[in-house]
Amino acid sequence: MSVTIKDVKDDSFSGSFEISQNALLVLLDFMKNCKTKNAEKLVEECNALGKEIIKSQPNMVNIRRKISTVIYHMKRLLKSQKSPEDIKNNSLAKIKEIIKTSETKKKKIGNIGAKLIFNHSKILTISSSSLIKEIFSAAHLLKRKFTVYCLESRPHNEGHALASELAKKGIPSVLATDAMMGQILGEVNMVISGADRIYESGFVNKTGTLPLAIASKTYQIPFYVAAETDKILKEIDRSLRFYPQDPGEIYNGKHKNLSVMNLYFEAITFQYVSKIICEDGVFDTNEFVKWYLED
Repeated sequence: MSVTIKDVKDDSFSGSFEISQNALLVLLDFMKNCKTKNAEKLVEECNALGKEIIKSQPNMVNIRRKISTVIYHMKRLLKSQKSPEDIKNNSLAKIKEIIKTSETKKKKIGNIGAKLIFNHSKILTISSSSLIKEIFSAAHLLKRKFTVYCLESRPHNEGHALASELAKKGIPSVLATDAMMGQILGEVNMVISGADRIYESGFVNKTGTLPLAIASKTYQIPFYVAAETDKILKEIDRSLRFYPQDPGEIYNGKHKNLSVMNLYFEAITFQYVSKIICEDGVFDTNEFVKWYLED
C-alpha cells in the first residue's frame, strides 16, 4: 500500500524517523509512476511535490533534509543534461540510498545509546521516538535488565503504544500520565528523549519535554537527547515556529470565553541537557555545540 502526503501530514503518532522515511516513499512512488518524457517537467513536478511534503510536517527537519537532498540531486542531473529516464533512475537510487543510510544511522545510535544503560536502570521517556526504541531494543539484546517508564504523551497518547511494544519485547515498562513525571523522577536514574530538530541553543520535541527537562534538572537526574545530526537546522537559517492543532483533540465544548491551546511541539534549551547521543558518539552538550553548531 502506497504512502500519501495525507498519511505523512496526519501522522502525529510516529517518531520523526519513521515519518521522514515515509516522506521519501511518497516521492519514490510518485517518481516511479511519473510518465513525463520531459526532463525539466519531471524535476519541476518532483520539486513541487517535495515542497508539499515538507509543508506537511514543517517542524520535522529530517523530512526537509532528506527531500531537499533528493531535489538538489535531481537539479544537478538536469544541469548535466541527463535524459528524463536517467534522472528518474538515478534519483530513485538516491532515495533508496538515503533510506538505507538513515537505517544504518538509527542502528548505530541504538548501539551507542544501549551502552549507557546498565542492569537495574530505571529510565523515563516521553512520546515515542524510533531512535529511543532502537536504543532500548539494542540494550535488551545486550541482556541488560532495566525498566522503562513511558509518559502517555497527550493528546495522541503515543506513549501507550511504546509501553505496549516494549512489554511485548520482554522489556518491563510502566505507563503513566504526563502529570506524574515529578513523582516518577524520584524513582528513575536516567531520562532520555528524542528530538525533531536541533538548533543553536536547544532542541525541539513533543510538548511536555520542557517540563520534564526542567524537573529532571531539579531532581539532578541526567537528561539525554538522542538524535541524528541530520536534524540540525540552525535558527538563523529558519526560525522556530509552532503551529496550533485541532482544539477538539483536547476539548469539544464551545464557549465564547473559552479557547483551547493545542501545540504538538516546544523548544527546550540545552541548559537542561546532560548529554547528546548521535551517530558519532555521546557528547557533553557543550562539546556537541562546539563540534556541530558553532561556525
